[in-house]
Amino acid sequence: YRPVVLDGSAARRPFLWRRPELTGRRIALVNVFGTHPVEPVDGYCLSYPMRATVRACHPRNLPVLLAREGVRPVHDVTVWFTGGPKDPFVSGVLNADRQRADAALAMLDGRVGDRPDLTVLNLTAIDRLSHVYWQETEPGSPVPEADQAVLRAYQLADRVLGQLLERLDDHTSLLAFSEIGFGPLRSYRSVNDVLAAAGLLTLGPDGTPDWSRTTAFEAVQGAQGVNLNLAGRYRDGTVRPADRARVLAEVAAVLEEHINPATGTRFLTRAIPREELHAGPAADAAPDLVLDPADWRYLPLGDPFWSGRTNRMLQSGWHRRDSYWAGAGAAFTAGRGGPARPPDIAPTLLAMLGLDPAPDLPGTALTAPALRPAPAGAS
Repeated sequence: YRPVVLDGSAARRPFLWRRPELTGRRIALVNVFGTHPVEPVDGYCLSYPMRATVRACHPRNLPVLLAREGVRPVHDVTVWFTGGPKDPFVSGVLNADRQRADAALAMLDGRVGDRPDLTVLNLTAIDRLSHVYWQETEPGSPVPEADQAVLRAYQLADRVLGQLLERLDDHTSLLAFSEIGFGPLRSYRSVNDVLAAAGLLTLGPDGTPDWSRTTAFEAVQGAQGVNLNLAGRYRDGTVRPADRARVLAEVAAVLEEHINPATGTRFLTRAIPREELHAGPAADAAPDLVLDPADWRYLPLGDPFWSGRTNRMLQSGWHRRDSYWAGAGAAFTAGRGGPARPPDIAPTLLAMLGLDPAPDLPGTALTAPALRPAPAGAS
């Protein structure tokens, strides 16, 4: 019943850097999700640990090699937002990105060993600071631009991209992208409260669900979903598998009729059965219902255990579906582009290395030969 923290050991398919197409290619991975727990790679790995650890790198002496270059990377789990003073938190988040970027540049330049064929760097300051300081960016904000945390994160990312662009040559290209956008958040709505009011969830004396009297409950934060308390899947499941479709429809109807008190309109556009969104052998790990908010300024709270530990109620910004991508260098055609999706990233990286993507990889390379024209009206 309690959501678990995922890491690379939960992967059901090999990560790109484990695929046979990259055999013999030297890789540098900096802060990429799925790289923890650390495993040996042909190259370097500064991992993305989901918890405190002293084994976050490959090779083991990588911190020593980086320290000789004046680089001392830290990770997000060591800079956690607690609702305290702004300046120490913002400085810590920006420093983490700066050190990670410097580590990637040291690897790319060959200052810690042989130069990699592929370097992947994940910057997180924009995300981290947009969650809790988005209000500073909105019209009428009293915070001067120079002091806006989100703007400072963008400026840092811009400087890093500038340093990477300086390193482009006839054989080196750069792909920049974010898999999410961002926008304002006004408040979260506890879906568990809605379920409880409808008699679909019962709280025990300690304030946690009484699973023996609960039909449905909210999934982990960010999943924007609801799970049925299905017998055979959960220890105290109350919904028989034969009744799943009927109960799912009943729960969806309750949620779709709920009115957001902040707007006076429906909270959701729709509660969507996972079967309409997901396919494949891991689809049953998705929430039974995925909730599509009618107004993305008001979102589902998520499982209260983790929501409370991440200070979720203090957030002022949250993810959006639309974002950006850009490519520069020999692999890309100047001025050409078009819409892209996250599955396009892997074949694009392979194409940048002059490799043909395997047919089992979804997506289309965004490199020059395969760029798709933008639809009418797109920019």
